[in-house]
Amino acid sequence: MKKIDARNIIKNFGNLEVLKGIDLEVNEGEVVAVIGPSGSGKSTLLRCLNKLEIINQGTIIIDGETLVDTDAKGEPKYASGEAATKIICKMGMVFQQFNLFPHMTVLENLIEAPVNVQKRDVAEVTKEAEILLEKVGLSDKRDVYPRKLSGGQQQRVAIARALAMKPDIMLFDEPTSSLDPELTGEVLKTMRNLAEDRMTMVVVTHEMGFAREVATKVMFMADGIVQEQGCPEELFTNPKNERLQAFLQKVLH
Repeated sequence: MKKIDARNIIKNFGNLEVLKGIDLEVNEGEVVAVIGPSGSGKSTLLRCLNKLEIINQGTIIIDGETLVDTDAKGEPKYASGEAATKIICKMGMVFQQFNLFPHMTVLENLIEAPVNVQKRDVAEVTKEAEILLEKVGLSDKRDVYPRKLSGGQQQRVAIARALAMKPDIMLFDEPTSSLDPELTGEVLKTMRNLAEDRMTMVVVTHEMGFAREVATKVMFMADGIVQEQGCPEELFTNPKNERLQAFLQKVLH
Protein backbone atom coordinates (compact mmCIF):
# COMPACT_ATOMS: atom_id res chain seq x y z
CA MET A 1 0.00 0.00 0.00
CA LYS A 2 1.38 3.41 -0.98
CA LYS A 3 1.56 5.63 2.08
CA ILE A 4 2.89 8.68 0.24
CA ASP A 5 2.49 9.31 -3.47
CA ALA A 6 3.84 12.72 -4.40
CA ARG A 7 4.19 13.58 -8.07
CA ASN A 8 5.81 16.46 -9.92
CA ILE A 9 6.11 18.70 -6.85
CA ILE A 10 7.11 22.21 -7.81
CA LYS A 11 7.80 24.82 -5.14
CA ASN A 12 9.08 28.34 -5.69
CA PHE A 13 10.01 31.03 -3.22
CA GLY A 14 9.63 34.16 -5.33
CA ASN A 15 11.87 33.66 -8.36
CA LEU A 16 13.79 30.85 -6.71
CA GLU A 17 12.68 27.41 -7.86
CA VAL A 18 13.46 25.16 -4.89
CA LEU A 19 11.69 21.96 -6.02
CA LYS A 20 11.68 21.31 -9.75
CA GLY A 21 9.24 18.45 -10.22
CA ILE A 22 9.99 15.98 -7.43
CA ASP A 23 8.41 12.51 -7.31
CA LEU A 24 8.34 10.58 -4.04
CA GLU A 25 6.74 7.20 -3.42
CA VAL A 26 6.80 5.61 0.00
CA ASN A 27 5.23 2.23 0.66
CA GLU A 28 3.97 0.94 3.98
CA GLY A 29 6.81 0.09 6.35
CA GLU A 30 9.47 1.71 4.19
CA VAL A 31 12.15 4.00 5.58
CA VAL A 32 13.18 6.52 2.93
CA ALA A 33 16.31 8.54 3.70
CA VAL A 34 16.64 11.81 1.80
CA ILE A 35 20.24 12.98 1.53
CA GLY A 36 22.00 15.78 -0.30
CA PRO A 37 23.87 19.06 0.12
CA SER A 38 22.40 22.02 2.02
CA GLY A 39 19.97 24.04 -0.05
CA SER A 40 18.96 21.11 -2.27
CA GLY A 41 15.29 21.30 -1.21
CA LYS A 42 15.17 18.31 1.16
CA SER A 43 13.49 20.07 4.09
CA THR A 44 11.18 21.99 1.77
CA LEU A 45 9.96 18.69 0.29
CA LEU A 46 9.12 17.41 3.76
CA ARG A 47 7.30 20.64 4.64
CA CYS A 48 5.27 20.39 1.42
CA LEU A 49 4.07 16.91 2.36
CA ASN A 50 2.21 18.17 5.41
CA LYS A 51 1.23 21.60 4.04
CA LEU A 52 3.67 23.63 6.11
CA GLU A 53 4.59 24.92 2.66
CA ILE A 54 2.02 25.38 -0.11
CA ILE A 55 3.17 23.88 -3.40
CA ASN A 56 3.01 25.69 -6.75
CA GLN A 57 2.14 22.55 -8.66
CA GLY A 58 1.88 18.78 -8.27
CA THR A 59 -0.11 16.07 -6.55
CA ILE A 60 0.22 14.74 -3.00
CA ILE A 61 -1.73 11.65 -1.97
CA ILE A 62 -1.35 10.41 1.59
CA ASP A 63 -2.61 6.93 2.41
CA GLY A 64 -4.91 6.98 -0.61
CA GLU A 65 -6.41 10.40 0.17
CA THR A 66 -5.63 13.43 -1.97
CA LEU A 67 -4.22 16.37 -0.03
CA VAL A 68 -3.58 18.48 -3.14
CA ASP A 69 -3.95 18.12 -6.88
CA THR A 70 -3.29 20.47 -9.79
CA ASP A 71 -6.25 21.65 -11.85
CA ALA A 72 -6.44 22.20 -15.62
CA LYS A 73 -5.08 25.76 -15.21
CA GLY A 74 -2.02 24.44 -13.41
CA GLU A 75 -3.19 25.73 -10.02
CA PRO A 76 -2.84 23.59 -6.88
CA LYS A 77 -6.19 22.69 -5.28
CA TYR A 78 -6.04 21.49 -1.67
CA ALA A 79 -8.60 19.38 0.17
CA SER A 80 -10.98 21.52 2.26
CA GLY A 81 -9.97 22.61 5.78
CA GLU A 82 -11.24 19.70 7.81
CA ALA A 83 -10.42 17.06 5.22
CA ALA A 84 -6.89 18.46 4.83
CA THR A 85 -6.37 18.45 8.61
CA LYS A 86 -7.45 14.83 8.79
CA ILE A 87 -4.98 13.85 6.06
CA ILE A 88 -2.14 15.87 7.63
CA CYS A 89 -2.79 14.22 11.01
CA LYS A 90 -1.79 10.89 9.46
CA MET A 91 1.77 12.22 9.58
CA GLY A 92 3.87 13.00 12.62
CA MET A 93 6.72 15.47 12.16
CA VAL A 94 9.95 15.85 14.10
CA PHE A 95 11.95 19.01 13.46
CA GLN A 96 15.61 20.02 13.90
CA GLN A 97 14.61 22.15 16.86
CA PHE A 98 12.61 20.23 19.42
CA ASN A 99 9.71 22.74 19.62
CA LEU A 100 8.55 21.45 23.01
CA PHE A 101 6.27 23.65 25.11
CA PRO A 102 8.64 24.99 27.80
CA HIS A 103 5.87 25.64 30.36
CA MET A 104 4.63 22.02 30.23
CA THR A 105 6.15 18.89 31.72
CA VAL A 106 7.24 16.07 29.44
CA LEU A 107 3.97 14.21 30.03
CA GLU A 108 1.87 17.34 29.43
CA ASN A 109 3.73 17.93 26.16
CA LEU A 110 2.73 14.43 25.03
CA ILE A 111 -0.95 14.57 25.95
CA GLU A 112 -1.66 18.17 24.83
CA ALA A 113 -2.56 17.49 21.16
CA PRO A 114 -4.32 14.10 21.53
CA VAL A 115 -6.59 15.61 24.21
CA ASN A 116 -7.18 19.07 22.73
CA VAL A 117 -6.96 18.40 18.98
CA GLN A 118 -8.18 14.81 18.75
CA LYS A 119 -10.56 15.23 21.74
CA ARG A 120 -9.50 11.92 23.25
CA ASP A 121 -9.93 10.76 26.83
CA VAL A 122 -7.26 12.14 29.20
CA ALA A 123 -6.83 8.93 31.19
CA GLU A 124 -6.45 6.80 28.06
CA VAL A 125 -4.04 9.27 26.43
CA THR A 126 -1.97 9.50 29.64
CA LYS A 127 -1.61 5.73 29.74
CA GLU A 128 -0.49 5.66 26.10
CA ALA A 129 1.92 8.55 26.74
CA GLU A 130 3.56 6.66 29.59
CA ILE A 131 4.07 3.65 27.30
CA LEU A 132 5.64 5.93 24.67
CA LEU A 133 7.98 7.47 27.23
CA GLU A 134 9.08 3.98 28.19
CA LYS A 135 9.64 3.22 24.51
CA VAL A 136 12.01 6.20 24.13
CA GLY A 137 13.69 5.42 27.45
CA LEU A 138 12.41 8.45 29.37
CA SER A 139 9.84 7.11 31.87
CA ASP A 140 11.72 8.75 34.72
CA LYS A 141 11.38 12.19 33.10
CA ARG A 142 7.57 12.36 32.84
CA ASP A 143 7.18 15.23 35.34
CA VAL A 144 10.30 17.15 34.32
CA TYR A 145 10.27 20.40 32.30
CA PRO A 146 12.09 20.46 28.92
CA ARG A 147 14.79 22.89 30.10
CA LYS A 148 16.05 20.23 32.52
CA LEU A 149 16.65 17.75 29.69
CA SER A 150 19.62 17.33 27.37
CA GLY A 151 19.12 18.00 23.67
CA GLY A 152 19.00 14.27 22.94
CA GLN A 153 16.36 13.74 25.61
CA GLN A 154 14.30 16.66 24.29
CA GLN A 155 14.41 15.23 20.78
CA ARG A 156 13.28 11.81 22.07
CA VAL A 157 10.37 13.54 23.83
CA ALA A 158 9.57 15.30 20.53
CA ILE A 159 9.48 11.90 18.78
CA ALA A 160 7.21 10.48 21.51
CA ARG A 161 4.97 13.55 21.23
CA ALA A 162 4.60 13.04 17.46
CA LEU A 163 3.81 9.34 18.05
CA ALA A 164 1.14 10.25 20.65
CA MET A 165 -1.08 11.42 17.76
CA LYS A 166 -0.96 7.83 16.39
CA PRO A 167 0.30 8.80 12.93
CA ASP A 168 0.67 6.25 10.13
CA ILE A 169 3.79 8.01 8.84
CA MET A 170 6.67 9.79 10.56
CA LEU A 171 8.57 12.64 8.90
CA PHE A 172 11.96 13.60 10.32
CA ASP A 173 13.68 16.82 9.28
CA GLU A 174 17.37 16.43 10.19
CA PRO A 175 16.42 15.36 13.72
CA THR A 176 20.03 15.17 14.93
CA SER A 177 21.51 18.27 13.29
CA SER A 178 21.39 20.44 16.41
CA LEU A 179 22.73 17.71 18.72
CA ASP A 180 26.22 16.97 19.96
CA PRO A 181 27.66 13.76 18.46
CA GLU A 182 27.30 11.80 21.72
CA LEU A 183 23.59 12.66 21.94
CA THR A 184 22.94 11.85 18.27
CA GLY A 185 23.26 8.12 18.97
CA GLU A 186 20.36 7.95 21.42
CA VAL A 187 17.99 9.68 18.96
CA LEU A 188 19.08 7.44 16.07
CA LYS A 189 18.56 4.39 18.29
CA THR A 190 14.96 5.50 18.93
CA MET A 191 14.46 5.89 15.17
CA ARG A 192 16.03 2.48 14.52
CA ASN A 193 13.53 0.94 16.94
CA LEU A 194 10.67 2.62 15.06
CA ALA A 195 12.00 1.20 11.80
CA GLU A 196 12.08 -2.27 13.38
CA ASP A 197 8.43 -1.76 14.38
CA ARG A 198 7.74 -1.18 10.65
CA MET A 199 6.80 2.48 11.03
CA THR A 200 6.68 4.21 7.64
CA MET A 201 9.30 6.98 7.75
CA VAL A 202 10.78 9.71 5.58
CA VAL A 203 14.03 10.96 7.08
CA VAL A 204 15.96 13.97 5.83
CA THR A 205 19.39 13.31 7.32
CA HIS A 206 23.11 13.88 7.04
CA GLU A 207 23.79 10.74 9.11
CA MET A 208 25.10 8.50 6.34
CA GLY A 209 25.52 5.49 8.65
CA PHE A 210 21.83 5.63 9.52
CA ALA A 211 20.83 6.05 5.85
CA ARG A 212 22.96 3.09 4.88
CA GLU A 213 21.95 0.71 7.67
CA VAL A 214 18.31 1.56 8.38
CA ALA A 215 16.79 2.98 5.19
CA THR A 216 15.07 0.70 2.72
CA LYS A 217 15.51 3.38 0.03
CA VAL A 218 17.82 6.38 -0.29
CA MET A 219 17.00 9.42 -2.37
CA PHE A 220 19.77 11.89 -3.28
CA MET A 221 18.63 15.44 -3.99
CA ALA A 222 20.66 18.34 -5.41
CA ASP A 223 19.58 21.53 -7.17
CA GLY A 224 15.91 20.84 -6.45
CA ILE A 225 15.71 17.52 -8.28
CA VAL A 226 16.16 13.85 -7.41
CA GLN A 227 19.52 13.04 -8.96
CA GLU A 228 19.54 9.35 -8.01
CA GLN A 229 17.62 6.94 -5.80
CA GLY A 230 17.72 3.26 -4.96
CA CYS A 231 18.62 0.74 -2.29
CA PRO A 232 21.29 2.01 0.13
CA GLU A 233 23.89 -0.62 -0.73
CA GLU A 234 23.73 0.20 -4.44
CA LEU A 235 23.72 3.95 -3.90
CA PHE A 236 26.63 4.05 -1.46
CA THR A 237 28.89 1.48 -3.11
CA ASN A 238 28.12 2.13 -6.76
CA PRO A 239 26.77 5.68 -7.28
CA LYS A 240 26.07 6.44 -10.96
CA ASN A 241 25.39 10.17 -10.69
CA GLU A 242 28.42 12.48 -10.69
CA ARG A 243 26.88 14.85 -8.15
CA LEU A 244 26.26 11.91 -5.82
CA GLN A 245 29.81 10.59 -6.30
CA ALA A 246 31.22 14.00 -5.37
CA PHE A 247 28.84 14.36 -2.42
CA LEU A 248 29.71 10.93 -0.98
CA GLN A 249 33.40 11.60 -1.41
CA LYS A 250 32.96 14.72 0.73
CA VAL A 251 30.81 13.24 3.48
CA LEU A 252 32.34 9.77 3.77
CA HIS A 253 36.01 10.78 3.87
